[in-house]
Amino acid sequence: MSTISHYRIEGEIGRGGMGVVYRAIDTRLGRPVAIKVLPPDAIVEPAAADTGSRRRRFIQEARAASALNHPNIVTIYEVDEHEGTTFIAMELVEGTALDRLLAAGPPPIVSVLEYGVQIAAALEAAHAAGIVHRDIKPANIVITHDGRVKVLDFGVAKLAARPADATVSALGTTPGLAVGTAAYMSPEQAQGGGVDARSDLFSFGAVIYEMLAGQRPFQGVSDVGLLTSILRDAPPPLRSRRPEVPADVEAIVERALAKDPDARFQSAAALREALAAAHARITRPPDAAWRRPRFLVPAAALLLALAAFGIWQTVQARRARWARLEALPQIERLYLSGRTMEAVRLARQAERYAPEDVARTRAGWVPFRLETEPDGAQLEIRNYHDLEGVWEPFGVSPLQTTLPFGYYRVRISKPGYKTLEVSAGVGRQPVKLTPESETTPGMVFVPGGSYQVGIAPAVSLPDFWIDQLEVTNMAFKQFVDAGGYRDPKYWKAPFRDGGRVLTFDEAMTRFRDTTGRAAPATWELGSYPEGRGDYPVAGLSWFEAAAYAEFAGKSLPTLYHWFRASGKDENYSDILQLSNFDGKGPTRAGERSGLGPWGTFDMAGNVKEWCANEVGGTGLRYVLGGGWNEPSYRFAEQDAQNPWTRRETFGIRLVKNLGPIGTAAAPVAQVTPDPSTIVPVSDELFAVYRRFYEYDRTPLDTRVESVDDSSPYWRKEKVSFAAAYGNERVPAYLFLPKNATVPYQTVVLFPSAYGLAVPSSNTLDLGTFEFIIRSGRALLYPVYKGTFERRVTGPLGPSAIRDLGIQMAKDFFRAVDYLETRKEIDAQKLAYYSLSMGAYFGPIPVSLEPRIKVAVFASGGLRYNRPPETTPSNFMPRVKVPVLLVNGKDDFGVPLADQRRFFELLGTPEPHKKHVALEGGHVPQDIRGLFREVLNWLDLYLGPVT
Repeated sequence: MSTISHYRIEGEIGRGGMGVVYRAIDTRLGRPVAIKVLPPDAIVEPAAADTGSRRRRFIQEARAASALNHPNIVTIYEVDEHEGTTFIAMELVEGTALDRLLAAGPPPIVSVLEYGVQIAAALEAAHAAGIVHRDIKPANIVITHDGRVKVLDFGVAKLAARPADATVSALGTTPGLAVGTAAYMSPEQAQGGGVDARSDLFSFGAVIYEMLAGQRPFQGVSDVGLLTSILRDAPPPLRSRRPEVPADVEAIVERALAKDPDARFQSAAALREALAAAHARITRPPDAAWRRPRFLVPAAALLLALAAFGIWQTVQARRARWARLEALPQIERLYLSGRTMEAVRLARQAERYAPEDVARTRAGWVPFRLETEPDGAQLEIRNYHDLEGVWEPFGVSPLQTTLPFGYYRVRISKPGYKTLEVSAGVGRQPVKLTPESETTPGMVFVPGGSYQVGIAPAVSLPDFWIDQLEVTNMAFKQFVDAGGYRDPKYWKAPFRDGGRVLTFDEAMTRFRDTTGRAAPATWELGSYPEGRGDYPVAGLSWFEAAAYAEFAGKSLPTLYHWFRASGKDENYSDILQLSNFDGKGPTRAGERSGLGPWGTFDMAGNVKEWCANEVGGTGLRYVLGGGWNEPSYRFAEQDAQNPWTRRETFGIRLVKNLGPIGTAAAPVAQVTPDPSTIVPVSDELFAVYRRFYEYDRTPLDTRVESVDDSSPYWRKEKVSFAAAYGNERVPAYLFLPKNATVPYQTVVLFPSAYGLAVPSSNTLDLGTFEFIIRSGRALLYPVYKGTFERRVTGPLGPSAIRDLGIQMAKDFFRAVDYLETRKEIDAQKLAYYSLSMGAYFGPIPVSLEPRIKVAVFASGGLRYNRPPETTPSNFMPRVKVPVLLVNGKDDFGVPLADQRRFFELLGTPEPHKKHVALEGGHVPQDIRGLFREVLNWLDLYLGPVT
């Protein structure tokens, strides 16, 4: 093969039972890599009995190794499939495999101990992560040219099982199957028994023995003979093979090779410390009889000072080299794999030794601001999905920092105030802290203000408290036991059923459990099932929910309360992955970890929650959040049901308002726009709209404001040129790649709403677009009217919104004019790209600018109720270039129906437009998948980068 995906194969490095390894060049990033692919016989016959097993083992290698972050463990960049071939792209380690070194004879004892300390350190890191290598051998250990050790090939690694677990390997094999290399297996591994970290230490002991003795500790003419020897024989004494081996080193190896796991070192850390101590004893300078105190003291002081300075310099140099060559690539890999807080933690370590390099990496992160009232609260952050992870401290509020683009949990604490845990994306609204004495038990505080749901009218909400958890069976039982179903004072709403209003007694006959008692429909004999007290109450009608709210001294939330508290407005759909949409039944209230932005749990899934509002003119009532038996996208949808309905998925969550709610509880007729109602204007009317975008091509008056050549990947020029309106100038940032030849293919970028939120373009959202530059393409980032330092303040009416959209488009046209003046740019290969805001807006400039040859709209959707001159759907049929539309499957703001209508309206011929729905919300969780789709689309229509 000559290429695989975007990797150019240069030659084979080696092969083994688990794969073939090639040296290759990453054509996007311009770096050498090692590519490991399954051998041909594993994929020629897909139906072969062991094919799935081998493929699973291969994938497990990447997953196990990618979980590790250590200088003595190979770095995994990517695991993917290309044309049916599974491969792993990993760090290309320049060095020699240990088995080849040993072929030339045993190394010096000091070198063996130095290698041993590093190997033990690698195993220590793996074992701490719960990973057992299971195939430690010389062929899986590489010694670099500077004497550094890299442990490779976690292809048969498995997560460490609990001691009492049955032995089932992580490779999907059956109990009792020995996995590994025979000559280095531990006795328990050879027997197919349970393995743990101590099995690796036995294999490691066999490797040290071979390095010192020049031969393996166990011999046999076949694998069976080898395994028999491992189980039965003691290896020849090490000093009988190499007399100069110190006795304490021989003792270390003998202990590592003990047949009984309990007799070995019990951890890699203990073995590492023993090897390091042995190394120190060997390398300690010998004492000399001629030394005298009068000579020794000053000489020793001088030597110590010189040695200390030299050691300090050496250590600093090594640390800086580690930061640049190992930490920075690992930070990037952690960021792309979604483990962003680990990337932050590693960056904090590395910036002490390579601050400028880390600063360039941080430049690709985005501003994160969090304010509290009052300030001075301690802030700790971890990744949203990292439920057991360490909280990373970030000082006190107000916080202004940069973080990798992602979704987080924030713990906020201040003496005298209730400790909160909330979710947060890139920035968030301020959090008001509540004194412990003023808290409402079991509820979380949500600030009010103007709020709108879909196309329903905006309302003014008061500050309010909302239940942190759904109302449980145990809590509802108090209502039942207090005679709630017998006392009319709790039942305020008329029992309206069609054109008839029932009496209290008539209505109560409808609220019975399975045995005819007055209780929720899911109960029996007037009580909930045994052991289900802390499960959410379910099987309630809207009337019962409202009566319970009256009993509890609270209220049903309105549609606006519910969505305000839920997190439906977030750009992330991470909450869905930690919520109950399993289809198996409810879980305990709060058992799942789907955390909302104000500290609620289970607002997505588990049971649906009745709201106060009626659907105007229908008698139906809103019930929100989706149930355990529904698809997860129902979380963001506005469902309405007959208020008498008592399904097993209908429950309650209550609020307590801190002020009047005004019109929030009024009937709401329509919330979600109907995408089928979007109809583009006629050609005649479009011709009128098009004239709004015409401009005079006056001189650009181009200026170069500054140049930054510090990045290893690009040269950045800040330029400006005359706008097409007024006397304004358009600043722009031109990124020219260092890993491609001129003329460059070029992408013109339109920002996301990040450009509206950040006051200065000195801080760009580099992490959302640098992958394009590192693929070898130039990128122009104009500062459009209304963004960054060109923001428009104050309220905008329809005419101002129209004028702003037209000015943005004209800025885009002038940016293309500018690119035509640059000789480094291939003006015949220009593309449009944006994530979110610019993807909504994109059909306007792409339809009107013939010099754009291809477009990518990521997280784009339809616009409703905008001035027709700047309504993108009027321009969509006039888009003719190839278009890639990439969205998240669970985008709360752009549901699938909107995505599909957007795609249908594009005028691009069917074979040249593509819609991809990735896992995630408005910002897809599979960020690598997004990058891959974008680059593949550009490769297809602009051609591969040279």
